[in-house]
Amino acid sequence: MSVPPGTVLSVAIRGFERASAPVAGTAGVDLDPSQRVVIDTADDESAAVIGAPGTGKTATLIELVADRVLQRGWNPDELVVLTPNRASATRLRDSLALRLGVATNGPIARTTNSVAFELVQHAAQIAGADRPKLLTGGDQDQIVKEILQGHIDDGTGPAWPDILAPEVRQLGGFRTELRELMMRATEFGVSPQRLRELGALHDHAEWVAAADFIDEYLGIVGSMAENALDAAELMAFATAALEGDIGDKLGRLKLVIVDDLQETTEATIGLLRAFVARGVAVVAFGDPDVATNAFRSGERDALGTLSTRLGLPGLRTFILSTAHRQGPELRALTSAVTDRIGTAAAGRQHAAVAGGVASDQPVVTVSAATPAREVAAIARLFRQHHLLGGVSFSRMAVVVRTGSLIRPVSRALALAEVPTHTLAGATALRDDHAARALVTVVDVALGRTELTPPVATEIMLGPFGGFDRLALRRLRVALRAEELAGGGNRGSDELLVEALGAPGRFATIDHRIGRNADRIAQTLTATRELAQTDGSIEQLLWLVWERSGLAKVWFEQALGTGLTAADANRNLDGVMALFTAARRFAERRPNDSARLFIDDLLGAEVPEDTLAPQTSGESVLVTTPSGAVGMEFDVVAVAGLQEGVWPNLRIRGSLLYPQALVEASKSTLAAAGGDAGADAVDQRKQVLGDELRMFALAVSRASTQVILTAVANEDEAASVLFGLVPAGLAEALDPTEWHPLSLRGVTGRLRRELVRPRPDASALFAAADRADAAASLARLARESVPGADPAEWHGVLQPSTTGPLHDLDDPDVVVGVSPSKLEAFEESPLNWFIDVMSGTQTSTAMGLGTIVHWAMETATDPSLDALWEAVQSRWSELLFESPWLAEKQKRAARVLTAGLSEYLHDFHSAGRKLVAPEAAFSVLVGRGKLNGKIDRVEQHEDGSIVIVDLKTGRAETNQTKIDTNAQLGAYQLAYDHGVLEQLPDGHQPGGAKLLYVASGKGGKLYREAVQGPLVGPELDELRARIELAAIGMAAAEFAGVLNLDSYGSGNDPKYRIHLVKAVSA
Repeated sequence: MSVPPGTVLSVAIRGFERASAPVAGTAGVDLDPSQRVVIDTADDESAAVIGAPGTGKTATLIELVADRVLQRGWNPDELVVLTPNRASATRLRDSLALRLGVATNGPIARTTNSVAFELVQHAAQIAGADRPKLLTGGDQDQIVKEILQGHIDDGTGPAWPDILAPEVRQLGGFRTELRELMMRATEFGVSPQRLRELGALHDHAEWVAAADFIDEYLGIVGSMAENALDAAELMAFATAALEGDIGDKLGRLKLVIVDDLQETTEATIGLLRAFVARGVAVVAFGDPDVATNAFRSGERDALGTLSTRLGLPGLRTFILSTAHRQGPELRALTSAVTDRIGTAAAGRQHAAVAGGVASDQPVVTVSAATPAREVAAIARLFRQHHLLGGVSFSRMAVVVRTGSLIRPVSRALALAEVPTHTLAGATALRDDHAARALVTVVDVALGRTELTPPVATEIMLGPFGGFDRLALRRLRVALRAEELAGGGNRGSDELLVEALGAPGRFATIDHRIGRNADRIAQTLTATRELAQTDGSIEQLLWLVWERSGLAKVWFEQALGTGLTAADANRNLDGVMALFTAARRFAERRPNDSARLFIDDLLGAEVPEDTLAPQTSGESVLVTTPSGAVGMEFDVVAVAGLQEGVWPNLRIRGSLLYPQALVEASKSTLAAAGGDAGADAVDQRKQVLGDELRMFALAVSRASTQVILTAVANEDEAASVLFGLVPAGLAEALDPTEWHPLSLRGVTGRLRRELVRPRPDASALFAAADRADAAASLARLARESVPGADPAEWHGVLQPSTTGPLHDLDDPDVVVGVSPSKLEAFEESPLNWFIDVMSGTQTSTAMGLGTIVHWAMETATDPSLDALWEAVQSRWSELLFESPWLAEKQKRAARVLTAGLSEYLHDFHSAGRKLVAPEAAFSVLVGRGKLNGKIDRVEQHEDGSIVIVDLKTGRAETNQTKIDTNAQLGAYQLAYDHGVLEQLPDGHQPGGAKLLYVASGKGGKLYREAVQGPLVGPELDELRARIELAAIGMAAAEFAGVLNLDSYGSGNDPKYRIHLVKAVSA
């Protein structure tokens, strides 16, 4: 099937498509008496249903809907279920569809915003107004950001308090509080003028400034072509719309059911109040003990005060009595937490008794030394449940306190062979790796972002470039070689940028890396051409996606297991979310350009709710407490229980005090000048209550086992929340003593068994153990388990050759000896061999030294300006990872150049002569051939010949080491052998010296380390050193020394790996 550009049909993968086959209704659950009484309420009766975690609130809600439709004969259009977010609406929608098994005119379960939008849309249609548009959190944040930045740039805007300086107003946290304050003001009907009055009344100067900002914001949003409304405005307009004609569908409503009412805000309460005024019954379910939305002004006491809030004095409150999810032990843990929380106008739900079965090890605590070991322990316990207990990974979850922990924990679990997934919308699209990479290619093709060397590198190393660093280095070398062959001298950065912008430029590189690079260049060109014909953002993204071939690659990887599969699934989720966002942009703003889409996406710091399909399958959910609302699992790990992290007692909203505005709006003291909010002690008490509610929600999600984990070491301490576990209930486990229960761990353990000494066992038993380990490894190797096949082991393969580097039995063979490497060989033959065979990696310092050497070699004018101009002429050849590093190195180069300039000036002033720059030589010493190049051969005023070696690094000050310096000695040996050319008549040896230009001495910008002239015995000793080194360099084996410091490190890693014995050796 061909797929037209601008669609996303072919990127669907396993787990993305929802089954659509018709299903028959499923049987209901057995309800306890406290649940049954809710079902038996009258058609027109409103009620509040409060239940502790696991008491079956959702099951009761589903049966209430089933009773009205299947037993009482209601039309499904006569009721609606409201949920706080799309995820819970989707779950309830599916459950209700399965339970009812009848056709419905749209989903019964909807978000509150969905119903509000329908109400406002119908009202706008009747009034002949433009179709309303919902401003997402990201949209609103971008508008607020632009207004604030405009004020800062122009020096205009509201008179914010000094504490809210421009640097503060540029922070995302400030914008979040400002938007929160704006929404709370809208919810409670606080106009900008009223906000000013409250600010003056309660000594909140920031409210006065915010009121001025809101006036300007409303003016800007009101001038937009679209009828744009934020979430709070949408709810306010919807509430007002309920006073008039609301259309046929919503007009038939007889019952509104609300799930998780404790998560709703005052705006939702107002909407429900308006429904009640129309004669619609309201039945609300929830538990104030697990409210997670209080920091966004969620109404945690809404259930306990529902009668008053809805204006229904006779409203009944039902308490569910049995916690069916948890057995006695886990119920005791949940109760121990909720008993420490304020009642929030409720509290009777605390008496719920356990209805679940008891379980072994209901609570496990883990105290790890590092975060890595903490996650490893969680993974080990999850694998135990999965492999030995038959528990699906989809029945397990990890709950962390903050969203910033989701990604690292998820990835660490995937590394430990536990598949994971996260909820959609947990991060902004611009922070998603795959989505950002795809957008970057389109961004560059549009010309919105210039193709600079860093951007080119980012594209090449990204998923749509497909290069690794080694391949990119090879490509740069090939481009540079072509440039030099053509007589040019441009750096590889400039060449790479030019080639990516010119299709066919890579054609001369007849290699796989050249063809791959040309594919990227062709993609950029094709995307640029499509953009010039007004291609939509969907079409541009699709072009890049289709040409990349990643759909097939990631699809096949996603079908596997492990980290690669997890990354592939995550990448596909990101791409699907990006295409969904692009489609929504095209539908909402069909006349806007692709550039504007990228502007919005890259500028949005707030994650958006998304309807994009997402993989989950058999994997562990990693989420925050708010993401676990309404969910249930067999096993739940509550991770990261650190002191200062959970509970986090920092008072929220400390910049603009949105919660204080809520209190001022509710309080009858406001008009009389009373305090708008609680004091600091009361606020911290409220925050502690909210933190306990989130902890209660986390531990109450589990039906079999709760795992509480933390890091405990010298720097970090476990949370006080561990102290809430009832005495004798928890079992502390040491993960270091466990069998790994993973293929990687089993493979490692079996390999150790093969070589583990058994001093207490007989030879027969030791052989049997090794035979068992070998047989098990053979089985794993047949299944292609990584690391099981001995062919993959380091340290056990036979050497590829045992012959020497040079065959000294052949009398014609000589061994090349470099003067600069002579001491390196003497210190460690192994390190010397590795450098010679593998090559040394060029560093920025080495490149800088090369340029300074070249400037000295070619200098005709010793002035600082002339030398600096020479250095600058080749500066583009150096590669820097960041601008600040480039500036640092440029300053270092200036110091080196100044030192060199002063030395050359002093050299000429003293009447000395340059005999030869870069003097090459070759001397045969025994079986060795000394090959080198001397930086400078100088003749001093007394006629002596002095050899100079320029150094740009740290100076050597130990005179003994200078006197025995092998490199200077080798140069003097070359002089003694008479192989240096252009020497004047009557010359005498004047020794050699190291010229250091990075630091000076005695008021000079340079310093010299002088080695006196070597005479007969000293030269003979040097010849012996060279001959011995030559013989050693020709050998078949090279010894090394392992120098470990007190931290267990030492030696460069590329050397150390050859010195430490392999585990399997």
